Amino acid sequence: MKKSNSPASIRKEQLQRSIFRMKEDVINNIETNLEDLIRETGMPQRTFYYNFKQMTDESPKRFIKNLKLKKVQEELIAAKRGMQTIQEIAGGYGFHHMGQFSQDYKNVIGELPSETFKKRIKDPFATK
Repeated sequence: MKKSNSPASIRKEQLQRSIFRMKEDVINNIETNLEDLIRETGMPQRTFYYNFKQMTDESPKRFIKNLKLKKVQEELIAAKRGMQTIQEIAGGYGFHHMGQFSQDYKNVIGELPSETFKKRIKDPFATK
């Protein structure tokens, strides 16, 4: 099957690469520079934002924020008791206003960060 070189298929491929890079940046805790990312696609900013929203149902900033919230969720669950606080984990992903963070977290994850934190993996060697 021959690969299509239509403008739409090229945009789709560029957007998929951008999404992959955003995910990689969040996994590696690197701040994504949207201006650079858009420039690399060669698309005008409005075209990028429009097509990105068509593909993901989210703006690029919202998409990155939601990826970070999901990463925080993973770290809250995996945190060892007494080693890190919610504020330290969230702060590591750029969330410094805890009230806003908690609200955003609940909207995306469906529970408060403190509820997730209670589900932490229990360390069998930890002392109370």
